[in-house]
Amino acid sequence: MKKVKGLLYLVVILFLLSGCNQTESKSIVLNIPHVDEYTFLYVQGVDKDGDVVPYEGASEGIKDIEKIRTFISKVNKLEAVRKPGKELTDKVKELNNPGNYMFTLSDTEEMDNKAYSINFYKDGTMQFEDPDKNEIVYISTEKHPKLLKELKTLLEITY
Repeated sequence: MKKVKGLLYLVVILFLLSGCNQTESKSIVLNIPHVDEYTFLYVQGVDKDGDVVPYEGASEGIKDIEKIRTFISKVNKLEAVRKPGKELTDKVKELNNPGNYMFTLSDTEEMDNKAYSINFYKDGTMQFEDPDKNEIVYISTEKHPKLLKELKTLLEITY
């Protein structure tokens, strides 16, 4: 069930990105919406065997408010740029490789109300949702490999 949920999530992202035809624009400082309302963090990645792996406590996700707030403070207000849909779609395909992660913040465990997703790649590239839409359309202007390592330590991610 968890693998199916992860694969469905990836398919939805690819579908949404396939329709993006916007051209690249100047960089912005991205503000994650509703930062004080998130109480749940779902983490998913791919292990060295190529299996979709949810966070060790995935059935509960991460509910530790202090960890969630720390996560948000580290990834919020980073510089990003809107990229053409093809470039984003090509990057999303890399989520199937080990060392890449999907993080979804939510105000509910069901992730059916307020939710915000960030993709983080092992090279340090990050992809962000548009704060006003449910589409991944921004990519970080710089790579943040040290930040990924910090987040893995913070969240005790071992895969």
